[in-house]
Amino acid sequence: MKKGLFKKIIHNLHLYVGLIIGLLFFIIALSGALYAWDVEISHKIYKQNVASQDVPFVPVSKLRTELAQEFPKGDFRAVTFQGKSSAAKVLVYAPGTYYYAFMNPYTGEIQHLQNMKEGWLNHLKSLHRNLLLGDVGRVIVHWVTLLSFFMILTGLILWWPQRKSRRKYHFTINLKSRPVKLNYDLHNVLGFYASWIGVFIILTGVFWGFEPIRNGLRLLTGENKMVYDIPVSEKEGKTLDHYPSRKVDSLATAFLEQFPNKRVRISYPHKETDAIHLAVIHPEQLVHSTDHYHFDQNTGALLQGNFQNGIHNRASVFTTLNGLVYDIHLGNIGHFWGRLFVSLTALVLASLPITGFIIWWGKRKT
Repeated sequence: MKKGLFKKIIHNLHLYVGLIIGLLFFIIALSGALYAWDVEISHKIYKQNVASQDVPFVPVSKLRTELAQEFPKGDFRAVTFQGKSSAAKVLVYAPGTYYYAFMNPYTGEIQHLQNMKEGWLNHLKSLHRNLLLGDVGRVIVHWVTLLSFFMILTGLILWWPQRKSRRKYHFTINLKSRPVKLNYDLHNVLGFYASWIGVFIILTGVFWGFEPIRNGLRLLTGENKMVYDIPVSEKEGKTLDHYPSRKVDSLATAFLEQFPNKRVRISYPHKETDAIHLAVIHPEQLVHSTDHYHFDQNTGALLQGNFQNGIHNRASVFTTLNGLVYDIHLGNIGHFWGRLFVSLTALVLASLPITGFIIWWGKRKT
């Protein structure tokens, strides 16, 4: 196939796929750029700031009691201690939804109670994940994401300069150019630079969206052959003075003392066989480096076994990669700067359907 014909085919594919998915991709990318700051935004609007004190946190049982009094229909599930100057984040189930109660870890006072199916930040998350259209919207988002990977590939092919003498013009933007040329450069040059980070954002989204891809990675890493144990509390260890809250309180206190600079999440068992699940989380909420511990609710003993969620440096390759997908997609892998790069990249990606449409419309009129 001649080079000119090949580029013409690529150009037409890039154009028509872009026209089909452009508006949807704009919505997905823009909402993603904003939602990258979920941690910082939620900290502010959910009133998570507290004055740091040189005293221990109240027991988990105290938080549970206070919550039961203030929000009796809520079912206390887990609490995450986020640091000395942040509210404790309590996961609460309620009929048809779930809440986060942000409570002062020194007093047990509820600072904010948020229904996680309401509020503009949660609607922004749903807009990014499913266009506010439920399961149908989720499928649409997955396919738009996959097609956007195709757009990056075809865009790079079209960007590649045919003549070496023109190469330098493909890396810079002349802000003094005529509007038509400036718009072309914004699409062409910014698209090129954004592609190198954007490809990771998009591929991690594709990984989430398509089960065959995840199954392929399971097969490649041998995850499909793994057999995991289920952490279970033994009923035989139950005593007459059995109170899971005592074990939860003592474990939370011990881990908060042992890991003062990390987030500590602890679950409250609901069934007789439930284990107490305790997670030690990186301050930047990195999923792939989270350590999980499981304790017998009756004896408080650390449970041993080949658990799917365990110590992160003993995790399977698939479990580690699965966690990294989340950390890369949100930018948490690079902490604040990672989220900044992801957010800026997503903003540039969101602009490409606009500048691309302007290019097409201008040529259409000539």
